[in-house]
Formats: sequence, C-alpha cells, structure tokens
Amino acid sequence: MESFVSYLSVYQHIPFVRLQNLFAQVFSLLISQGTIGNILERCSKKSEGVYQIIKTQIAASKVVGSDETGAKVNGQKWWIWVWQNLKNTFIAASKNRGAETIEKIWGNKLAHTVLVTDRWAAQLNAFTKGYQMCLAHLQRNIIFLQETENHPFALQFRQLLTAIFDTRKTLVKNDKPCYEQDKEAKEIEQKLNDLLLITIHKEQYPNTLTFQTSMIKYRNFLTPCLYNLDIPPDNNASERAIRNIKVKQKISGQFKSGQDAFCIIRSVIDTLRKRNLEVLSYLNLIFKLQPV
Repeated sequence: MESFVSYLSVYQHIPFVRLQNLFAQVFSLLISQGTIGNILERCSKKSEGVYQIIKTQIAASKVVGSDETGAKVNGQKWWIWVWQNLKNTFIAASKNRGAETIEKIWGNKLAHTVLVTDRWAAQLNAFTKGYQMCLAHLQRNIIFLQETENHPFALQFRQLLTAIFDTRKTLVKNDKPCYEQDKEAKEIEQKLNDLLLITIHKEQYPNTLTFQTSMIKYRNFLTPCLYNLDIPPDNNASERAIRNIKVKQKISGQFKSGQDAFCIIRSVIDTLRKRNLEVLSYLNLIFKLQPV
C-alpha cells in the first residue's frame, strides 16, 4: 500500500481527497488525508538511503544540470531545486533561492563538476569546476529583445547562437568535439568577442545593454559545449525535471506540508525512470528493504 500511495500521489500527482475516494470506492478502505500524509513521510524516510546515494552520484558527475522554481508551502513562497544528470535526479526544497541553499546542500562537493544552468546568479556563483549557460534560455531572451528594442546586436547574437547550435549538431554527429585551433571554433569565438564590443546606448536600448553586460560577465560560459560533447548546450533536462513541481501544484494545489517528503520520493522516482526501471515495483522493493 505504501508504494501504491507514493506512486499515485508523487508520480501521478493525484490529490489527497481523490486518493481518499479511490481507496474508499475501489478498495473499500477508509483512510484520512492525515494518514496519506503520514504514509508519504514514512516512505520518504525509507527512501533516504537511496536519496543520499543519488546525491553522491550527482556530486561525482563531471556534468550536472540545475534549475529551481517557486512553490507554495502553506501560503509561503518556497523554492524547489533540482540537480540532475543522465542517470540521476536530486530534488530539494528550500525557503531560500540564493547561494545559501547551494552551499548548505553541496558545500564544495561540486568542485569537479561543470554546471549547466540558466542565467541565475546564485547558480553561476556556485563552487564548481566550470559552467555552461543554457543557450536555449538565451535564445528566448534575445528574441524578446529583438522584438522589443530591435538593436542590431540582438539579431547578430541570435544568429551566433544558431551557429553554435548548428556546429554542435555537426560535432555530435561526427562524435568529434572542437579544439581551440579549429577554424569553426575560432570564427565563433571571434564573432562573440566582436559582439560584446558593440556600443549600445543605454537610453534607447536599456534591456539590450543589460543583456550584453551580462554576456560580457559570463562570456566564458557560452561555448564549453563545443569543446566537450558531454556538456549539453541547453538546460532542458533540468527544466523537464523541475516542471513536475508545477504540474503537481496545478493539479493538487499548494503543499500544506510534506514538501521534503515529495522531493525525496520524486528524486527516487525520476532516477528510476532515467534508468528504465519499473517505478512501482522498485518503490515497493525499496520500502520493503528499508523498514522504519
């Protein structure tokens, strides 16, 4: 029953009241919403060992994607964070969206990792080996600037991003990364440098100038994906991982409590899915092997 409740609530996002009705009408089993919450808390404790293994494997990864999103917890604004790679997903809840959360969870354990992330300062100041900024995120930013302020920089920067994506596709197809001395790499790097030297007047193009200033600051975080094919040019995998929080809240509403239990169990579920393991069967196995 524990694994079934976790599967339905955390994986399928079924609200507590509908779970009550399901168990009453299908199984003739009367359970309260408090009981459902207690079951999830108990299952999260049974999942803690696997959760920590996931965290350890994330920390040992050479490339990690990260993202965060807001979530309501009993009327208050919280943040749900995710760190993930090809085989693991680690999700955690925090009242804080700043570097304090990253420091508390990871300390210096990501020191050998290249972090793939959006343009959020807390992420880009984490203690890591390096960074790859999400180019898909930048594409959306630059399209907006092109439509609103229409400085020539915006069009040229958008074209540069397209060139990076196209080059990356060719590199992946040939299974051969760029080297700094390669002609295509030199052309992209030079074009990027030239764009960052363009004069943009603050009064007429304030948002475009802000964007350019940000790109100057994070200039070295734009092209690592060309030199290491294990580094993706976007952070789409992290965005997919964090989207489940929005789906959960859209269907079930805010967390009254239990946000930590949700994050632990969802981390295990998403990791099982990435490994092509049957979710319900393995939840059942984990809960049986870890009595509380």
